[in-house]
Amino acid sequence: MPPQLREAEIARGPGPRELRIALVVLAGIYFVALKWHTIAIASPAQFFVEATKLFADADTVAIEYRLDAWSCDGHAWVPLDPRPYFPIEADDKESRFQRLGYFYGDHAGGETRRTVMMALDDFINARHDSVDDGVAGKIGGIRLYKLSRPLPEPGDPVARYVYEPLAAPPDNAKRTELFHTRASNRKSRCKAPVEDAE
Repeated sequence: MPPQLREAEIARGPGPRELRIALVVLAGIYFVALKWHTIAIASPAQFFVEATKLFADADTVAIEYRLDAWSCDGHAWVPLDPRPYFPIEADDKESRFQRLGYFYGDHAGGETRRTVMMALDDFINARHDSVDDGVAGKIGGIRLYKLSRPLPEPGDPVARYVYEPLAAPPDNAKRTELFHTRASNRKSRCKAPVEDAE
């Protein structure tokens, strides 16, 4: 076979040799950034790097958000069912309440978190008398918290997810409080002293 014919059959990448080398180097840097997420880069590029670390704990823990209400009659925190307030996909992890807990209660910071949580507090208080949320009588405020429980080991049986907001948290769940209505606001709403046992 003539040498010029063999040369013509070799597949070559686009552009000059220097461009191909630069593309390989960029691909290597991108791979490292995807794998370790430690390279500080500009925010538009950061989106594409961090896309692989969304829900970084999803393979080790199950997360659930719950609400308590301050009972004016009982002077104590009692579990509140958020499903009547957030009826879309109310029984699964994609409910508006679970998304609100994740994005604004757990991952938002400072002023954004405070603004959204106070709006949630007002929203629940304004509608409490007209819905069946498992709490009788007047409420003075809310408390949002997150439950994190370890997933079963690989190969162990996995129970189907059921959202039971009024049930006691599982024994193996770690509880993290994200927001609670201030005692002064609860006292004002209840029109009585708050005997807080926080």
